[in-house]
Amino acid sequence: LVSPMLEFVPNIRSGSFADIGPRRFMEDEHIRIDDLSLHVGSLFRCPKPSAFYGVFDGHGGPEAAAYVRRNVMRFFFEDVDFPKASELDEIFLEGVAREAFRRADSALAEDDSISTSSGTTALTALILGRLLLVANAGDCRAVLCRKGEAIDMS
Repeated sequence: LVSPMLEFVPNIRSGSFADIGPRRFMEDEHIRIDDLSLHVGSLFRCPKPSAFYGVFDGHGGPEAAAYVRRNVMRFFFEDVDFPKASELDEIFLEGVAREAFRRADSALAEDDSISTSSGTTALTALILGRLLLVANAGDCRAVLCRKGEAIDMS
């Protein structure tokens, strides 16, 4: 008697909080998508679990951080020829993140509605199946705490 193999697929849930602090204007943005397959639709078939998170620390005004937050999914997933889920690897995902950050930088420079004094850092985390890619631009970092020890992720 052969039993079907059971596969454990974690369910990702997250929360977020933003605080303006002592500043007059909120310049920071974030995005959290616990089920990426609902957002990318037919662009590619996501492995389970799949999620995307980003924090954008604006400076010189909120425009750049808000722009990147609104467009980050396009920068990461449009015009990218994703392979089958079983063929995804870290090298491919690193290239996707590098290109997405380059596209965001170019788009910000070309958009006349964004003040040239406004900018943003970016920190993203992309989960596709058993792969986790954390990437950053600017002075932001991701740190994992494991057994009380800090491990740099970006």
